[in-house]
Amino acid sequence: MSSFDALVEVCNRSLSGVQPTSRVDKYRVYVHLDTDGAWVGAGPALPPGLVAKLTCAGSVAPVWETDGLPVNVGRSMRIVPDRTRRLVEDRDRGCRYPGCVARSYLEVHHTIHWKDGGPTDTWNLICLCPYHHDARHRGEFLTSGNADLPDGLAFTDNRGHRITIGRSRPPDDPLPGPPDGRQYEHPIGEPIQHKWVYFSPPSKTA
Repeated sequence: MSSFDALVEVCNRSLSGVQPTSRVDKYRVYVHLDTDGAWVGAGPALPPGLVAKLTCAGSVAPVWETDGLPVNVGRSMRIVPDRTRRLVEDRDRGCRYPGCVARSYLEVHHTIHWKDGGPTDTWNLICLCPYHHDARHRGEFLTSGNADLPDGLAFTDNRGHRITIGRSRPPDDPLPGPPDGRQYEHPIGEPIQHKWVYFSPPSKTA
């Protein structure tokens, strides 16, 4: 038995011990529903027959709204709740940085930082790829505006110039490799996505 098979077996046994069995979630897929239909993530509309089956046998959790906008958590929570994260990811469908085409490995960022009084509300949250998220915190660009509006965000560089088309992906310069004897090995053999990983040189005190 491989390490992956062993992990699957451990997970199955753990789930099988949950009581009652009707509440065991072995597989979970979040489907967005509204009056226009249903979809998964950034995918196309689901067939009506599949939607009917999902709404018949699946668990439905409503998102309460006020004036057409989801109720937010404001300053009561710094970490973005899963229900809010799903709404932001579905709204943005990818990194919001101008010109970026990244659609996976997204991170949710407060446009007005929490430490500066920014709320955990959808208008103040945007999806950024890891590269642009890191660049934002390095001060390479600024964001402002209402993220709930299609054209409500403004991106400016650190000199105040408006950014309209940015670099669509991280730089292609070769990245430094890990130290000798510390080669990354994925538990099930999948390749590492180098464009999302940055290796720092070992410290002199190491």
